[in-house]
Amino acid sequence: MYHIQGAKKCRCGGLCILSGMILLSLLLFFCIRGAEAEMKSPPPEKMDVFIIGDRVVDIAYNLGVLPTAMSVRASLWPMAKELKMVSRILGCPMCTTVRHRQIIPEALKELGLHRVIAEKSAPFCLYMPEARPESVATLLTEAKMDVTVDYVDFSKGLESAVRQTAVLVGREDRGEALITEYKASLAAAEAELPAEKSGKKVIVFNGVYQPSTGRSTLRVEAPGGYADRFLLDKIGYLNVGDAFKPAEGKPEKGYYPVRKGKEGFVLDPLLEADPDAIVMTGDTFAVQKALSEYLGIHPEMAQVKALQHMAVYSLPVYADSSVLEYPEILKKWTLTLIP
Repeated sequence: MYHIQGAKKCRCGGLCILSGMILLSLLLFFCIRGAEAEMKSPPPEKMDVFIIGDRVVDIAYNLGVLPTAMSVRASLWPMAKELKMVSRILGCPMCTTVRHRQIIPEALKELGLHRVIAEKSAPFCLYMPEARPESVATLLTEAKMDVTVDYVDFSKGLESAVRQTAVLVGREDRGEALITEYKASLAAAEAELPAEKSGKKVIVFNGVYQPSTGRSTLRVEAPGGYADRFLLDKIGYLNVGDAFKPAEGKPEKGYYPVRKGKEGFVLDPLLEADPDAIVMTGDTFAVQKALSEYLGIHPEMAQVKALQHMAVYSLPVYADSSVLEYPEILKKWTLTLIP
């Protein structure tokens, strides 16, 4: 159960009371968790193969198969938290094919794997343009590994990628059914999209909480990233995350870090941006705790539209990894932001 601190006493009187009321109301909204990946029943079959690329792993998982090991963007893909309980994650493709090229050859030798499935997509990641999963073939050739490398090419669309993957993992019978399910789910999600853009403003926070230290970090998604391209542009919301742009003006992997001051996280930019909604992704506890503490010290924050209208929501992050879960994620964001 989340705990929201009450507002501190101050000379602001009614405004401070309003802040306390907002905090109590926020409790009800913060307890609505974003959907997290759940393992399928029956569980997927383990296959003696190494897969590099989260989109291919996502498809294989939905076909009922998981690799012995994989290289995926675990920090951007919530499903990785569940899948790592079954399949070993060696690191992200940027790490395994660019920065530490010995990781994959050493792991394949250790695990006795002689087959690799690599994702071909352009771009693979908006935040790591140098990462190219298909370059694993060159890496393994240089290491003189006796390994077969197959590819799943996304240039012809998701349906083609599903069929390619289904053949490679021996699930052709399931492939066509999966495509049919996806198309129906996407059509249902798109039917919920508004006919006209509202032009409302939103800030997308991402939280990280470290249980070992009790410390948190906060980031704000910069405009032009995955949330904009796959969700907000379709729903008709404007990402005003640039309010948190640092002096140098550059996001770090698609996010602006929220700086800390003597009183904790500095959330003053929320007053300037005045978003109609606030979305929390990642570890939402970190976000709600920061909002609660800041409201307690700065009750004027209660003037922000999102807080006035209790429009603070916990939603699943999307970074074009959970490709087959995308329709449900889009639908959830739409139904949340367009009541």
